[in-house]
Amino acid sequence: MSDLARRLGPQGRQLLYSQQGFTGVGPQELDFVVHELRNPRPDTNVRKVLGYMYNYLPYVKHEHNLRVLVASFLNNPVCFGSNTVPFESNYLIIEVFKLITDKKLKISIPTLSLKSFYSVILTELTNFAAFNPVVNSWKVLPIITGLLLSNTLRDELYVFPNVIEYRWFFSDWDTKILELFYNSLNYSVSAAQPDDVVNLSLVSYALIFKKDQDIKTKVSSSFIIQKLAYLLFSHPDSSTLSYRRLFELDPNSQDSEQIIQEHILQKPTIKHLNKISFLLQAYFKVLPLGTQSYNVINNVVDTIVYFNRQLNHTSSSSEFNNAKSSISTNHLHQQYWFIMKNILFSQTIIIQGILTRCLINTSQSGYTFSLFGRRNQVNKIEHEYHQISLKILSILYYANFILLSIGQGGFDNYNFVYYLTLELSISSNGTDFENLTKYLISNYQEINFFPQELNNNYIMRSKVLFVLGLWENYLQKASTNLEKNERFIDNSIFQLSFDLVDDTKYIEDDLIEASHSVLLFCFSSLNSNSDLSRFINYGKLLFNQFPRRISSQQLNIAVETIGKKVLSNPFGDGLAVENFLNFVSDECAIIRPGIKIPSVGTNGNANNFGFASAQPIQEIAAESVLANLDEKDGDVIAGNRVKPPKDVSLFPDITKNPLMKDYEFENRLVPETSREAAIVSFITLLPYLPLSIFLKWTDRIWSLITSSNPKERIFLINMLWKSLSENLDLNRVELAIRWWYNIKRLPEIAIVNHQSRL
Repeated sequence: MSDLARRLGPQGRQLLYSQQGFTGVGPQELDFVVHELRNPRPDTNVRKVLGYMYNYLPYVKHEHNLRVLVASFLNNPVCFGSNTVPFESNYLIIEVFKLITDKKLKISIPTLSLKSFYSVILTELTNFAAFNPVVNSWKVLPIITGLLLSNTLRDELYVFPNVIEYRWFFSDWDTKILELFYNSLNYSVSAAQPDDVVNLSLVSYALIFKKDQDIKTKVSSSFIIQKLAYLLFSHPDSSTLSYRRLFELDPNSQDSEQIIQEHILQKPTIKHLNKISFLLQAYFKVLPLGTQSYNVINNVVDTIVYFNRQLNHTSSSSEFNNAKSSISTNHLHQQYWFIMKNILFSQTIIIQGILTRCLINTSQSGYTFSLFGRRNQVNKIEHEYHQISLKILSILYYANFILLSIGQGGFDNYNFVYYLTLELSISSNGTDFENLTKYLISNYQEINFFPQELNNNYIMRSKVLFVLGLWENYLQKASTNLEKNERFIDNSIFQLSFDLVDDTKYIEDDLIEASHSVLLFCFSSLNSNSDLSRFINYGKLLFNQFPRRISSQQLNIAVETIGKKVLSNPFGDGLAVENFLNFVSDECAIIRPGIKIPSVGTNGNANNFGFASAQPIQEIAAESVLANLDEKDGDVIAGNRVKPPKDVSLFPDITKNPLMKDYEFENRLVPETSREAAIVSFITLLPYLPLSIFLKWTDRIWSLITSSNPKERIFLINMLWKSLSENLDLNRVELAIRWWYNIKRLPEIAIVNHQSRL
């Protein structure tokens, strides 16, 4: 009969009820809504129920009707029946109640006063939860969340414009509703509740949780952490595993955009990924110390490692495995990288919570290990985090392709996680770190070094780059066991990196430059008595790749780095020094004068300093002497800090002598020809030459300069003068003075040449 009444208009329904013996006014439309909420038809679903609430609740005119409508909804068997509804369906309660509240706030002439509306709902929710806390508490959580999400609009429209009337009322209301929320949450998040109830409760909590807010629940932190991690990374239907749907879509299909919105982006875990991650981060920070907590962290980290490995491998066999995919205009590609970026940011937030658990914030030094009293406990924590950090490196290893595609600039959270993880993983003797990196780069299931495969596989290349970055950072740190460090270089790093810089096999600039950077750190870490052939072989490769592959500044840095190491032990092997210097001299001599350096090389910037690092924060691989020549007080040579007294002019400034026309220096410090760049790299070795052969090799450099063309000679004399006058210690300065003024008599020759032209 209710169906007939529904189809009839107001007069028809009045006639119908009068024929059935009813007197007075018949049931109103709201009565049928209440009846439908309490006794839904078989085809009624969550969306239809929420549709009723959205269309009627904001317009209720009487408090009694509002109570009846809210109570009817809370007892609705479709949303809150004995059979638990999937949490993604009930999640809509949050969004719809936010919309309901927004609509109520925007009604110009409220049918029921705003204070009465909020007060009645608070009373109904409180009474309903108190009636049976175990059964009813979870049902009020999504409603409260929806109401609280409207607070920004509420305050903007009512509180700020009319502080006296609304501020204290809503302040008191917020306090009471939050108290109800947290009391209800304690009953809702438990092992006794179904997963859908727990998931809905945790999402509700995440949406009202504010970053850096204190944890107020009494539920075990370990339990919540495990549930949140499962919801984010393991739930078969509702987790971020929904990204796999992207691989099933046709990038040219017109329906792909709608499918992505409905089946991926609108999922609560994807839509609110950051908020859920911040909640998980907060629980990690308050996780108590102990073996149980360590096991919980290990399980979560293992879950993320497994998730990222699957993500990495699945993406490797997809069309997204392309360096240009992230800048594609195709909608499917754009959405894929948008989701990947959110996943990486989410994991970074979570890992940051794990790492800061054992750290305290200090005003001077940032983060440092907390001293928890007994030293054995501190050692235990450090050992635990050493093991955890090794697994975190695996997480970042599989996710590095995302980082490279979205860019590293401004990602401070990632940098914090990366470098702190490195510090923790390298702690102790570093053996575990070395073994892990060797496994990551030698695992044939992850990396194939066949050139054609590596050149064409962006994701595989990103994993190689990640390990190169780890090695670079590892070598950069001072090691107390130089013999062990050199053994690791010889056995694992050097030959692989040397193979990767071979541009006849590998073509990707980022890979070649990162390998160069690692090699320079290898040479800096090697003993000066190491096999000279590896220094010369690398030098040959450098000159072969210049300027086709590497820039003049990169050549300069590399030659200085390896030359400084060879020249640092001249008395141990004088023949090695002579052989190396002869090699550099011969390489400079065979370069014909006047060959211009291209303004833009294959690396995109011929004036780039240093080789691109594989670390998130790029660092210069070797400190170049000439890189600081244009600085007034540059600390150019760490090992030769002694300089002439400032009040003694050992070198007259010949650049300002009006008679020195032949040596009127140009105001440029960047080489323009290949010969200039090569000889400049030779000049950088002057501060490291042994005193016994200093004049000999200065003469050799001078002969190279004089055999250059006139324009090159002017520039190279400028560079030579700067090196002799600014970069030498006192002993070498004395030799340089004699050579410049007494042996070569360069100022006198310049004056004579000038006068002869007059």
